[in-house]
Amino acid sequence: MARQAQAAQQWAEIVAEAEAAGVPHAEVALKHSLPALKYHLYKSRKSGATSRGPRLLPVRLGDEPLMVDAHVGAVRLSFPEGCSPSYVAAVLAALQKASC
Repeated sequence: MARQAQAAQQWAEIVAEAEAAGVPHAEVALKHSLPALKYHLYKSRKSGATSRGPRLLPVRLGDEPLMVDAHVGAVRLSFPEGCSPSYVAAVLAALQKASC
């Protein structure tokens, strides 16, 4: 049983490495089995076990600093560039829950 837990922990770390921003899956797959990596990525996404948090795509127009705008009901929020996507998601989830 301890062996299974160790293998699961190892694959969780490999999946986290593969999901890290800017790391291509192909690069991670060179160090590990590609089919196994795909399997564990699928499995972690299906179970919602990925720890990477929500993904935000930065969009820049001109030289102005990037701001992420979000609307929850009548509330409009702006988050500055570099703000943690997990923080943004947590704030929006709390507002959504409070507005119900």
